[in-house]
Amino acid sequence: MIGMNQYDEALPAVSAEAMAAMAKAYLNKVYMWMAVSLLLTAGVAVYAANSLDTIRWAMEHPIMLCIGAIGIVCIMSFCRNMLTAGALAVLFLLFSALEGLIFGPLLIAYTSQSIGLAFGCAAGMFGVMALYGAFTKRNLSTLGRTLFMLLIGLIIAGVANIFWGNSTFDLITSAIGVVVFALFTAYDTQRLLQEGVFCTDEDQRRKGAILGALTLYLDFINLFLYLLRFLGRPQE
Repeated sequence: MIGMNQYDEALPAVSAEAMAAMAKAYLNKVYMWMAVSLLLTAGVAVYAANSLDTIRWAMEHPIMLCIGAIGIVCIMSFCRNMLTAGALAVLFLLFSALEGLIFGPLLIAYTSQSIGLAFGCAAGMFGVMALYGAFTKRNLSTLGRTLFMLLIGLIIAGVANIFWGNSTFDLITSAIGVVVFALFTAYDTQRLLQEGVFCTDEDQRRKGAILGALTLYLDFINLFLYLLRFLGRPQE
């Protein structure tokens, strides 16, 4: 398996073809869950944008929605061993629906053309970086700590700019955000491929596929949001 040379001694005694098949099957489940979650988010966002009462409620309670979404991510991440795969799936779908409510106001704030452009660019970048993560011979695990520190920096910079309100600084952090989440996509894809080989317990594979989908979903959504800062055009 490309990118796994550092783990050769720990690999089970199976052929390279069997390992590749295990990783592919695992990643297919990850992408299936990711596709379902994105479709649910898009559907809820469109519904919210076309429902006056729903969009008004979403715009009046953004903090509540954000706290709810973050809380679900924390529960899924830190309580995976105490939750069944079915419970993780329900939480993931609930999280995706909440994200749809959060995104609803964006559909009425920006033109559909600019949203489509940002989404298309995000999908293209995500696809390219996912392929890079899957096929590169480089070990991307060393990126993990650096990307995490950059992510913390982006969060701090974003909070600071809420009070500062500097548009130039916002563009700079947005550019950094695009790079960070593009690299996260490659890093997480390679990590999930490795997980697909080493994780042999069926229950853990089901849980891992849902959590992996959550990870890639967050990579894609953040990539889209940072690109939207560049490409988004307000409604007239």
